[in-house]
Formats: sequence, structure tokens, C-alpha cells
Amino acid sequence: MARAWSTLPMLPSPIITALSVARLDIGHRLGVDRQIPIGAAILTAELHGPDIHFALDRCVLQPSDPAEWLLTWLDEQLLRDGATIAGYGLDDDAALLERLPGARWSPCIRALAGCGQQYALNLTASHDDKRLTFAQACANMNILHAQVDRGRRFAAWLRSDISEIEGQVQVDAIATFRLVIRRFSALNPVGHSIAAVLSDHLSVWLGESDHTAAQAHVADLLSAAD
Repeated sequence: MARAWSTLPMLPSPIITALSVARLDIGHRLGVDRQIPIGAAILTAELHGPDIHFALDRCVLQPSDPAEWLLTWLDEQLLRDGATIAGYGLDDDAALLERLPGARWSPCIRALAGCGQQYALNLTASHDDKRLTFAQACANMNILHAQVDRGRRFAAWLRSDISEIEGQVQVDAIATFRLVIRRFSALNPVGHSIAAVLSDHLSVWLGESDHTAAQAHVADLLSAAD
């Protein structure tokens, strides 16, 4: 249950969906940059009166699963009225997902590209005119993100062992939402007020959640406060 607030600043939309896409590097052993999407996780924050309700979900394909399942799941998660889709490098995510069978007519890819009814918030950052990776952006903000060993992920996925991948992509979805909060905080006084409320609600939800990824972020927040 989210904490109730008597004075909740107006959010930019009633639903914020923070997206993280899980990648599999199938060319790293050959020295070729060839990544494919194998899953995604979404942390959704939905405004209900004075409350914000959070939900964390994920979809990670096994080798035998049809690739179209991921697109279908993303359609269900992202294409909601009044939603803001937030992600780091949404243009990269859209280009990656376009490699999947059936992607040509996928509405979720159009939404990620900013061509749908949903507002797309691209969190990509740069430093000295050089684009930062997601890991670098999180490190700069002292935000926990998943540490992915490409070879280990590839081997685990081939064995249909996706539990670690599910946990990692959920950690990154929460990290993405924390980047959203930092982005709001840097905008203006109203944005700073919104960020403070989002941060408080998120902290409460993380503490009450039984998701392993959520507990990892609780520990991260506690270590940052020490």
C-alpha cells in the first residue's frame, strides 16, 4: 500500500512506466556487436487520488519461446491511456525490438519511438558531448544497476535458466524509475516537489515489496544514506 499524501503535486501523467529491456549479446565471442532482445521489465507507478500504486512485472523469453510473445507483452504493458513511457535510450530499445519477427506492425515500438498516443520520456544523458551508457548514468547518480556478465548470461539463457536475467532486468527497471525521479528533481521547483513525493512513495513500496530486486534497491538506498 502506498503512503497517502494530503497535498500531492500534479504528476505529468496518471501512469508512469519505467522500462528496461534485457539484451543478449550473441556475437561477443566473435568480436561482433550483435544484440537481440530477450525480455523486459516494467515498474509502473499509477496515481490513485492521493496515493501512488506501484507494480513490477517482467517477461523474459526462453530459447524455445516465440519472439512475438515479448512484443505482445509490451503492447499490454505500455499502451495504456494516460501513460508516460520512460526509458534510457528508448530509440535504441525501439531499434532493437524491430529485429524481432512481427515487429514491423508493433504498436509498442511506435510508442517507444514517440509516435503513439503515450508520451515517451527518453532519459538518455551525456557528458562533455559524449553519450553515457545506462550503467554510466546510474553510476553518476549513485543508483544501483545490474552487473551483467555477457558470457554468463548467454550460457544461462541457452540452458533456459532465466531467473537471474529476470532479477537483473527488474533491478534495472527500478533504476530507470529512480532516474525519472532525478530528472524531475532537476527540472524546476514543481518538478522537484513531484520528485520528492515520488521518491517517498517509492521508498515505502520498496520496503514493503517482497521482490528481490526491490530489496536490493532498499539496501542501496540505505548504504547511500550512511
